[in-house]
Amino acid sequence: MNFNDEQNYIINLKLMKITGFYQLISPYTPKYFGFNIYKAGATVEVISGIISILLLCSSSYYYLDNTNELMNHFMLVVAIFFSTFKIFWISRNSEKIWNNLDMTSFNFLLYTRHKKEILQIARAKSISTTILFVVLWSSVTIAWCISPFFVKDVYLNVKFNDNIRRFRYNSLNYVYPINEESYNEHFLYFYIVEMLQVVFWGHGTVAYDTFVISICISIAFQLKGIAVSYINLNYIKGDIKNLKPNDLEAIFNLKLLIQDQQNMFKKIKEIYKIFQPVTFVQLAAQSMLIILQAYMIFINHFNGFSLLSVPIIKLTVTIAPNIIHLFITCYLYSNINDQKDTMNFALYSSNWTAMSIKYKNILLLTMQMNDAEKLKLRISLTKIVNLEMFASVMHLTYSIISVLAKSYGNTRTK
Repeated sequence: MNFNDEQNYIINLKLMKITGFYQLISPYTPKYFGFNIYKAGATVEVISGIISILLLCSSSYYYLDNTNELMNHFMLVVAIFFSTFKIFWISRNSEKIWNNLDMTSFNFLLYTRHKKEILQIARAKSISTTILFVVLWSSVTIAWCISPFFVKDVYLNVKFNDNIRRFRYNSLNYVYPINEESYNEHFLYFYIVEMLQVVFWGHGTVAYDTFVISICISIAFQLKGIAVSYINLNYIKGDIKNLKPNDLEAIFNLKLLIQDQQNMFKKIKEIYKIFQPVTFVQLAAQSMLIILQAYMIFINHFNGFSLLSVPIIKLTVTIAPNIIHLFITCYLYSNINDQKDTMNFALYSSNWTAMSIKYKNILLLTMQMNDAEKLKLRISLTKIVNLEMFASVMHLTYSIISVLAKSYGNTRTK
C-alpha cells in the first residue's frame, strides 16, 4: 500500500502521522537495533500507565477520609486504564490494523463507476471530526496539566499513621512516602512526573480516536457509495436502457458491485474483531466516567465550591468531551448499521424489472444473503452499539443526579 498520496484516502493520514499512530502500525517504519522506536515509545506509555494506576490505587488508601479525592482517584484509575489499554491494543494488533487500512482508499472498490464525490465528503467529515476531538482532548489535557498553578494555596491533608501531612495540590495528587517539607519544596519535580502521565493519557486517547473515527466514517461512506451504485445501476440520465442486448454487461456490473460489498463486509468483520474488546472497555469506562464526573460536579457544588472554581471547571471540561465522544461513537456505529441495512432497499430500487431472469435470480440471492448477514458490533448477545445505548447511559446519569438532588434537598430542609 502506498500512503504517500494522502488525498486518495478517507482517513486523516496527516494527523495519524503527527500522533505517531501511522508509524506505530506501519511495517515500513525505520528500525533501530531491530526495534520500531514508536513501539518502544508505546511500551513506555503502557508501563507508565500501569505505574500510574498502581500509585493511584495505593494513594487512595490515604484519602479514605476524603470522599471527594477518593472518587477523583477512582475516576483517574478508570481513565488511565482505558487509555493504557488502547495503546497496548494498537501495538499488539498493528499488523492487522495495517492490513485493513486499504479499505479507506478511494480505489479500494472494483466497480469503476462509483461516485467519487461521496468519498470526498467522507474525507472532509473524517478530517473535521478528528480535528474536533484533537481540540476537545487537548483542552482536557491542558486543563489537568495547568490546574495546579491556579490553586497554589490549596493543600491536601493526608493522614500518615497519627500525623497529618499537607501536600500541595497537583495534577493527579499521588501520595508519595516522603515528608511534606520535601514534597512542597521540590514540588516542580513531582509536578513534571504527574504532568507527563496526563500528556501520555491525552496522546493515547487522541491517537486511537483518530483511527477509530476515520475507519468508521470510511466504512459507512464506502457502503453508501455501493448502495448509490446499486440504485443507479442500468440507468442513464434517468432513462431506462434497452437492456436485452446489454444483459451480460449488466450482470457483470452487478457481480462487481456484489464483490465490492462482500469485500467491505469482510473488512468490517476483521475491523470489528479488533474494535470489539476496546469498544466494550470504552463503553463501560466512559459510561462510568460520565456518571462519576456528573456526581463529583454535583457534590462539589453542594459542598460550597463555586461553579467557576478550578475543580468544577476541570471536571466540566472533562465531562463534555466524554459525552460528545460517547455520542459520536454510538452514532458512527449506528450509521454503519443503517448503511448496511439499506443494501437490500438499494438493490430493490435499481432497474431490475427490465432485466433477464438470470439477473433477477442473482439479485434475489444477494438480497437473501444480505438478510442472513448479521453484521453489527455487539458488546453482548443482546446489546448492539448504537444511539439507544448512548440514550440509556444519559438516562442513567440523569436518574442518579436526580436522586442525589432530592436526597440533598431533603437533608438541607431538615
